[in-house]
Amino acid sequence: MSVLLLVALVLFTMSWAMLPLLPAIRELYNPTDVEPLRMVGRDNADISRFARGFRDYIEASLRRLPSGTGGGDYFGRLPDGTHFVRVAQLPGVLMEGAVPDGSHDRVVVLEQPVTLPGDERFRLEVFARKDLTGGIGAEYRAILGDGDVRLGAQSVVWRWIHARGTVYAGDACALFGRTSSDTRISLGKDVGFERMGAPRIITGDEPFPTAPSDHAEYVQFTPPESAEQHGDHLRVAIDLEIGEGVVVEGHLVVAGHLHLGRGARVRGSIKAHGDVSLGPGAVVMGALVSGRSIVAGEGAWIKGPLIAEEQITLGPLVGVGDPDNQTTVSGRSVVLSRGAGVAGHIITSEGGHTTL
Repeated sequence: MSVLLLVALVLFTMSWAMLPLLPAIRELYNPTDVEPLRMVGRDNADISRFARGFRDYIEASLRRLPSGTGGGDYFGRLPDGTHFVRVAQLPGVLMEGAVPDGSHDRVVVLEQPVTLPGDERFRLEVFARKDLTGGIGAEYRAILGDGDVRLGAQSVVWRWIHARGTVYAGDACALFGRTSSDTRISLGKDVGFERMGAPRIITGDEPFPTAPSDHAEYVQFTPPESAEQHGDHLRVAIDLEIGEGVVVEGHLVVAGHLHLGRGARVRGSIKAHGDVSLGPGAVVMGALVSGRSIVAGEGAWIKGPLIAEEQITLGPLVGVGDPDNQTTVSGRSVVLSRGAGVAGHIITSEGGHTTL
């Protein structure tokens, strides 16, 4: 009798200990995948924080300059001993050999609009208080601009660039580290990048893409027989193809691959374990998350966030987010075609590039 009581006590104790694990066990054997739909970008850090810290440091240092320097050119040292030059009247001081040790080895503060000829090598930061136009083939450690910053073709920024105005990156520029703007980032052809953030990020000179208009001619979506409803989320255990002009009400979880046909619309969020492709003009009114890759066809629009474990390719005139509701695009790599636009942040682990 005592043995039976002991066994019963052990079984009761084990059952009691397993109670907290029951939801996880149920999800393991009958997954609904509801929670991952609320995931956001991998990195929501403010990518302009280095620029703000640098601005505060330089402006405080300039306020401590000796009396009598006025607003003219000035060579000196920052509190940490770094050489710097304030260029107010003589842009010639930026030319190689204009000073004994070369101003390119100094932090450079530009007080007036400046246009550079090209091939400069700035080994320390550049702070442009007005518009800065760089020449072809220049290299910069980092740039802070109070106006617009225009990089010539084939230029390189090694650490970061931030502008209150627009950042223009010419063809074949390489933007390592963080690229940000309070206004707009405009990218030429074959521009490489890592992280970017702005209310408008656009490839080329196209207007920022907006969501296609809703209309009454949509065909209502008919779920496959294997689909299961979990609250407002419909889970499909197979590959799913949504036809042209079909509208889906609510959220989708797809265990396989997903294709949205031309002009299809999902009034909710999507998570797919496989690849996701969006036909021309397709619309997702929420988040879109893929366990593999995402390809968005011409004129498609996603409210965001847009997240993939592998590559994200935005076709011509594809839009993600809008300037009043900024979002995140995050993938192993990101490809932006002509006129593709993102409102918010683009974050990659292996880099991205543009193609026109």
